[in-house]
Amino acid sequence: MSFAKFFKDALLPVAVWTCGVLLSCFVLMVGGAPVSIVVVAVGVSFIFGILGIVIEYARRRRFLRQLECAAEELESPAWVQEMVQCPTYAEGELEYEVLRRVGKAACDEVAEGRHQTDDYRDYIESWVHEAKLPLAAAHLILENLDGSEDDLSRVDDLGCELARVERYIDQALYYARSEVVERDYLIRRWDLKTLVTGAIKANARELIAAHVAPVCENLDFEVFTDEKWLEFILGQLIQNSIKYAREDGAKIVFSGALLDEGLASEHIELIVADNGCGVSAADLPRVFEKGFTGDNGRTTKRATGIGLYLVARLCSKMGIDVTAASDSGEGFVVTFAFSTNKFQYFE
Repeated sequence: MSFAKFFKDALLPVAVWTCGVLLSCFVLMVGGAPVSIVVVAVGVSFIFGILGIVIEYARRRRFLRQLECAAEELESPAWVQEMVQCPTYAEGELEYEVLRRVGKAACDEVAEGRHQTDDYRDYIESWVHEAKLPLAAAHLILENLDGSEDDLSRVDDLGCELARVERYIDQALYYARSEVVERDYLIRRWDLKTLVTGAIKANARELIAAHVAPVCENLDFEVFTDEKWLEFILGQLIQNSIKYAREDGAKIVFSGALLDEGLASEHIELIVADNGCGVSAADLPRVFEKGFTGDNGRTTKRATGIGLYLVARLCSKMGIDVTAASDSGEGFVVTFAFSTNKFQYFE
């Protein structure tokens, strides 16, 4: 910052100060003060005025020079505030505080971006590992086909394995969609029974193979949601039920209910309950956390801890409340609450 530019910026206060000095001289002369006294007073005023201007220029120049050098040397402007000293004048202190807040916000955004990137990388690595397993099983089934009567059942097994691959691919797709701010879903009114039936049909092969019976009760309602997203969400719960199903009499029940009818809090609940191994009281508060598998997941070694995380994440984006309840050995229950007020979904 050149002195000429600084003086130009300070021209108005200098002009006011000069007028004040001249007015003081006029008052002294009118009052009969000797000319020598007036000259001395004017000289002292100008000396101290110029000295003040030089000191102020030096203070500002030091801060702005540090700021300019830091901006040129650093790759990221977010760290500029760390390379300069806090100035001693009011405007500089304000500028320094603004730099500190902007730098902190930028660093927080970078850290959050790195965190999301790390999470996504970890998930992709886990997903690739999981997707390889059914592919390897499918190749093994094909290699063992010999034209016998058992081939038909082996082809069914192959279909199950390929369906697993398709689910993992869908899971990766919805995981990616859940991490972005843009809305790529369409909220509209859908028949609840149709959505549940669609999810059951999409997972029918695995349900039959695992001997898990789906049951639908009182689903004659319409809810605001996205068709594909909700079918994917229900598919995650169906797969969880299959994974942790009991050996005999396994079932998954889909039931609906209208609650708080006529009130502002009126909503439709979809309850998805199975009679599998359930979740322990210690694990229940964490079932929607990313990567959490719990004792059951560690026992079966087939859980990724992503399915229920995606359920909670996608429901949150669509404005659907979701809760879980369970007792170890008594099954697992997930409840979805769909508000009947459409204005809750549309801004």
